[in-house]
Amino acid sequence: MTVVLYVDGDAPRRSRVIHELEERLSDVRLLEASSVRDGLEVFDGESPDCIVSTYELPDRDGVSFLRRVRETSSELPFVLFVADGSEAIASEAVSAGVTDYVRMNAGGYERLAERIRAAIDRYRSRITRRELVDAVDDAIIVYDSKTGDVIDVNRIVREDWGYSYERACASTIADLSVSRQPTSDRSIDDWTRGGDGENQPRRFEWAFERRDGTQCWADVRLKRVTDGGTGRTAAIVSETRGSKRKALKLEAFREAVEHAGHSVYITDTSGEIRYVNGAFEEITGYGGDEAIGRTPRLLKSGEHDKAFYRELWSTILDGSIWQNEIVNERKDGTKYVVNQTIAPITDDSGTIVRFVAINAEITDRKQYERRLRTLYEATTEWLESDSSVAVCDVVSDQLTELLEFDLHGVYLYDESSERLEPAAVSKKADTAFEEQPTFRSGEGIAWEVFETGESRRYDDVRTDPNAYNPDTDVRSELILSLGEHGVLMIGSKATNAFDETDEMLAKVLASTLTGVLDRIDREETLREQNSRLKEFASVVSHDLRNPLTIANGHLELALNTGDVGHLEEIERANRRMERIIDDLLWLAREGRRIGTKRSVDLSGVVADAWRNVETSDATLEATCNGIVSADPDRLQQLFENLFRNAIEHGGPSVTVRFDFLPDERGFFVEDDGPGIPPEEREKIVESGYSTSEDGTGYGLSIVRTIVEAHGWELNVTSGSDGGARFECYLDADDIEFSR
Repeated sequence: MTVVLYVDGDAPRRSRVIHELEERLSDVRLLEASSVRDGLEVFDGESPDCIVSTYELPDRDGVSFLRRVRETSSELPFVLFVADGSEAIASEAVSAGVTDYVRMNAGGYERLAERIRAAIDRYRSRITRRELVDAVDDAIIVYDSKTGDVIDVNRIVREDWGYSYERACASTIADLSVSRQPTSDRSIDDWTRGGDGENQPRRFEWAFERRDGTQCWADVRLKRVTDGGTGRTAAIVSETRGSKRKALKLEAFREAVEHAGHSVYITDTSGEIRYVNGAFEEITGYGGDEAIGRTPRLLKSGEHDKAFYRELWSTILDGSIWQNEIVNERKDGTKYVVNQTIAPITDDSGTIVRFVAINAEITDRKQYERRLRTLYEATTEWLESDSSVAVCDVVSDQLTELLEFDLHGVYLYDESSERLEPAAVSKKADTAFEEQPTFRSGEGIAWEVFETGESRRYDDVRTDPNAYNPDTDVRSELILSLGEHGVLMIGSKATNAFDETDEMLAKVLASTLTGVLDRIDREETLREQNSRLKEFASVVSHDLRNPLTIANGHLELALNTGDVGHLEEIERANRRMERIIDDLLWLAREGRRIGTKRSVDLSGVVADAWRNVETSDATLEATCNGIVSADPDRLQQLFENLFRNAIEHGGPSVTVRFDFLPDERGFFVEDDGPGIPPEEREKIVESGYSTSEDGTGYGLSIVRTIVEAHGWELNVTSGSDGGARFECYLDADDIEFSR
């Protein structure tokens, strides 16, 4: 039974239209929907024979509905039933593939029923005709007689040739044909000239191209057909096999040579050039008319001696194939390297009649090999560098020659500033930019590469929204990870400047540099550890000897005299040795390392540090509040050592004051004790130096180590009351003061 779907968002009108159509189309089952969404659901589930829709719908308009239907079915009848139509709507509907367009005026229901019936009849007629055409074993192509646009194709074109119906009908006859018709005097114009008389078939041979690129030779018969007054031509295509096999084989060889990426030329037995292909002309700079009639000596570079050419001729005249690398010279005088193969061509009797020379240019490969050798030699020098700065300077000097790009720079991560900062840049990069950029966390592509460890290549860096400064002249960019050390940036003012070889070499270079920087870091760590071990050994042998000697002396007196008062001195010496050991262990284990910086409340950390120190009757004056970026544990340790130092040297009732520096560049801790003589201010922060009998000599050394690990500066001076004052100047990025 015929099924018609009617879609209308106006419920009363929808009921009225359904009623009117039921009276006029008694053999039709009518379905209804109120929106595009509901209509599509019915369309998918019921497969109607025709769709009728109003233009005004709740969710989308009728033309939008039509377009959705056409995505699935290009021929299903679709009638637009409009209340107040316009030329614009009608034009839009026709463009979208509407079958008919009916207005809702007097007599509209009768006319609508007639149009529905006619549309369904035409649709079924086309389906029946297609079934008949698909039963034919030849390919059939219906096309516009004037333009050559394909209108319809049968099963053979769809299944055997591999073209979908949609793709075929979006093509022209030329699109389905071989671009150059082998051994044929026909042209594509023959398809649009029509027959030799009224409805007279026309016949000729033609080469088509299947969807997979293979060719088929066919006998073509053209017949004019009329469909609705539009001139169309039907092509009946009968594929032939064998009759053109040899011609096609020869043509295929010629096509292969013509389109080969390698330079090919053919000579006679005397060496005179008889043929050159397009690649020869492109690579050498000599046109065919310049090369044909001459010998390959026009390419002679002077790089090879006479013995080289004697061996070549001896090989090919003997009937063997000669193969070797040869340096040739282009018409413009530049030299290039090819891997040349020369083979003899014989006739049916085996006599040599021609030589064919195939030249695979390997200039790029030879240059690549040279660059690898240069890289190998350069890395030897890198391995001799003993600091990160030194190796970056060497790399910067050599990168231009290694990669043949002169805009580049090495950016290393600075822990104190928490930025990627330029360690070395090329001269070109130095002059190209007024100021070299630095990158904080989250800034630019460079930080993304550093954070993820994934290198990036951009043919035009402006296309990335995270580009640090898209207004610079740099277009192409390679940004390569150097692991935890930083990034290597290579740029060019041209787009698409880097190829796969450039990228691969740059990655090799970056990997090598990363390995060198790893080695330098390990060596620096070992040097620091060795230094701390030496310092530790020195202290164990010297600084611990004094309290140990005191303890032994009092122990001997206690044993000889029985006076237990000596035990207090022994305990005091033991406590001092314990503190010395604790300080030494911290210096040996932690050294200049700090944890992750985060915002720290100074008032809180100062209060905690004061509670952890034996303060006796000492007083702390700290009335200011502020926030700094620091390792909270190390910062508290800094204050504990400063407070302990003040109490050890200022006495149990000393007053200690903590406040910001006047310019808020940092903070200070001062006391009202005896102060520090100017000549001793540099010595007191050295390991093991102490002016107190109870001091370890390492507290202020720990303070200095923590300050320097944060990238700050420590200044020792006199306080406002004449006591000792320790001023700590912070990096600007670490200051978040708020009074």
